[in-house]
Amino acid sequence: MKKRRAFLINAAVLTAGSVLLRFSGLWFRSYICARIGASGVGVYQLIFSIFSLGITACTSGIGLAVTRLVAEGRGSRRCIASCLWLGLSLSGIAAAVLFFGADFAADRLIGTPAAAAPLRLLAPGLPFIAVCACLKGYFFANRNTVVPVLGEFWEQLVTIGVSILLLNRAPIPALDALMLGSTIGEIAACACVAALFLAAARKRGLARGDGADTLSLILHIAAPMLCGSFLRSSLFSAENLLIPAGLRKNGAGGAAALAQYGVMQGMVMPVLTFPLSLITSVATLLIPEIAQDVVAGRENSVRRSAERAFRLTLLFGFLTSAVFIVFADEIGTLFFGSAQAGNILRIMAPIAPLMYLDNIVDNLLKGLDQQMYSLKYNFSDALMRVALITAFLPVFGIRAYLVILFFSEIYNASLSVNRLLKVTALKADILGWIVFPAVSGALLYYALLLLKHAARFLWN
Repeated sequence: MKKRRAFLINAAVLTAGSVLLRFSGLWFRSYICARIGASGVGVYQLIFSIFSLGITACTSGIGLAVTRLVAEGRGSRRCIASCLWLGLSLSGIAAAVLFFGADFAADRLIGTPAAAAPLRLLAPGLPFIAVCACLKGYFFANRNTVVPVLGEFWEQLVTIGVSILLLNRAPIPALDALMLGSTIGEIAACACVAALFLAAARKRGLARGDGADTLSLILHIAAPMLCGSFLRSSLFSAENLLIPAGLRKNGAGGAAALAQYGVMQGMVMPVLTFPLSLITSVATLLIPEIAQDVVAGRENSVRRSAERAFRLTLLFGFLTSAVFIVFADEIGTLFFGSAQAGNILRIMAPIAPLMYLDNIVDNLLKGLDQQMYSLKYNFSDALMRVALITAFLPVFGIRAYLVILFFSEIYNASLSVNRLLKVTALKADILGWIVFPAVSGALLYYALLLLKHAARFLWN
């Protein structure tokens, strides 16, 4: 009972923090859109699609390794130091490549030479991101969600504050101001989390560890994830770069192609993934819980956790989908002043249940030491998307991309769910997992539609 209460408290803290962070991020995205327009948001997204390669190179697997090893009782001082050393080494290499390759990336990949300076401004933040990821992994393993949330709050606050200050006061391009604000926010977050980690380490103490197999343990967890995530992230970046190119081949001008891409990736997707903040916290906390249950041989507990995850995530997904479909126009207008964003959000809303389920199943697989399978599925999915975008986007335009996203989510989620059911020997409950949530979502849709029409009638 005590363990369950602690889990629920941590989940509540992390969920509340995640919701506030995503909401402030959504507001900031709305502010950015008003300042630089849809085509500017397109360039902004392309810059971050390249920067995400650097983040993947220095964080994928490192934080998970710390979480898993500390949760399993093997998180010694040497273990955490080794993870930090590995993260700093990888981030240093990634930062150098990004800094010195900025001109090539801006000219050849993004197609906008002005993107070179923003890329260079982002590079120094990578070592701080790597350190922060390692230290957050330690806190998650100890069921401490307050510190990671505080770090993210501080980063968001500093990033938004500095970015707005630079946009309004500094005589520099808008994209440069935004990227400089992001880097300063990452430095501030790392300083905050590092200070709290040192205080916690002094209080709790850390075993020295013999170091005999520390590096091999870390690499067993981190290396497959790092390699797989980097390959997937590379394909994801290639996909993002191919979308504007494909739209231009379909007949859209350069600015129009960037604007369509900006609406899709910079407006619709942040709204569609916003509800993930309500379940990502639980998914993250499930990793150490599942890892401990596996080590202790508590198979029934693992199955119960997986069953609850399926049932609640799909129910949440169907209800959220209904809300998006009914209020898509209002959301697009309120946040971005874009009717097109509302139309695309309504089209994409039905895929929300699978999108959310895929997210939580991936985290369950990580806790079960099945991350290699998850990475294989994600990699094959990303490879398929790049191939389909290359083939169909120049012919059918943005409509082809929407269909590809639907097909991709169905493919990825099906493989991940099948693997989880096989590993846990869990029997699928069609009635409880799919039929009941789908009916609940349909009922909510009609109820909201009725209320919406009634409100319009009374208003008029």
